[in-house]
Amino acid sequence: MNHKFRFFSIFVLATYGLMLGVNAIAQTEEKPVPGSEADTLTREDARMAYLVYKVLDKNGKVKGANLEKGAKLFYQNCRPCHGEDGRRVNFNPMGTPAFIGQRAREEMPTFWYQLNFGDEERSMEAYIDEISLEEMIDIAGYAQTLP
Repeated sequence: MNHKFRFFSIFVLATYGLMLGVNAIAQTEEKPVPGSEADTLTREDARMAYLVYKVLDKNGKVKGANLEKGAKLFYQNCRPCHGEDGRRVNFNPMGTPAFIGQRAREEMPTFWYQLNFGDEERSMEAYIDEISLEEMIDIAGYAQTLP
């Protein structure tokens, strides 16, 4: 009988401890302050998550882009390398030509990453510190309209 009581007491204490632990974890699942030690997302992760959860619709089209503003920003920032209609740089020189409009429509995560963080291999400049997030959305939306 004493053995059963001891087992029951240990079981109750263990269950209580487990419940305290779960409660403590549940209370600390608040969103960390950006840039704090608790914020473990990298800058790249945060920007890519923003694309997926806030910028793209279910069909992969950019939501809320101001295409007129995007065109102006494209001409100011992208035209010198990519040309008037985005067809100066071929992203697939060994196969069927692929240009910026096609990349923006079919590979938006790649387009978005390169717009934000650049591409050293292709001498693409990073714009995350140069262009606002809203302006990047406008450029991305406009780029999807290019050939």
